[in-house]
Amino acid sequence: MAESLGEYLIYLRKKMNIEVSRQMAEKLNITPQYMHDIENNNRIPSEKILKKIEKILYLNESDKEKLYDLAAASYKTNKVPADIANYIINSSDAKSKIRKMMKEEGRNNNGGN
Repeated sequence: MAESLGEYLIYLRKKMNIEVSRQMAEKLNITPQYMHDIENNNRIPSEKILKKIEKILYLNESDKEKLYDLAAASYKTNKVPADIANYIINSSDAKSKIRKMMKEEGRNNNGGN
């Protein structure tokens, strides 16, 4: 299957019978050149564009996760996938659970120290 965000988007688009990237660009209300750049891994779409993509292509949870993970992996530096970052930012419960997981993982990685 796809290894890059661009390859994955082409795969998803064709799976939905959107054969030409220009058609996808129209649906996303972006220029064909911008879509071309995304599919050729020259640009990383904003979270707003990612959300439009997931709606237009009717992505299931697994495909959404992969889309966001590939987008985050496309950055030269480590970046948290946008869907996860927004959830954490907007949920105090998520923050506390993540901190708890980090503490537990720290104990496991430090031999119980």
